[in-house]
Amino acid sequence: MDLQGKCIFVVEDNIGNLTITKTLLEAHGALIATHRSGHDVMPHLKSFLPVDLIILDLMLPSGVTGYDIFSAIRTESEFDHVPIIAMSVIDRSKVVPQAKGRGFSSFISKPINFQQFPKQIADIIAGANIW
Repeated sequence: MDLQGKCIFVVEDNIGNLTITKTLLEAHGALIATHRSGHDVMPHLKSFLPVDLIILDLMLPSGVTGYDIFSAIRTESEFDHVPIIAMSVIDRSKVVPQAKGRGFSSFISKPINFQQFPKQIADIIAGANIW
């Protein structure tokens, strides 16, 4: 699995989860940009173009959700073909149907599996859907 040079944008409010995600992906060669709240995501995301993948935590502080951010991203044509992953601790039986219905590319449960996570990300960038 090779993430060398892949640009991945991560929205995650929990500093521990964010650090783990960033560290694992950078260890496999990815370039990571992060944002910790649901507010003002779009200017940060646009400054990181071109992006290969976006990872969104679904539960964020201050009333903005990953679903809200997903909707905002999908209004911008430069992100039409960028896969977006939902990540959450919420029961997958509740989240997966909703995430699929909204158009997410994949869903990964938290806590993430340290061994599988980089491969899952590489597979999604390569076009796979992981549910």
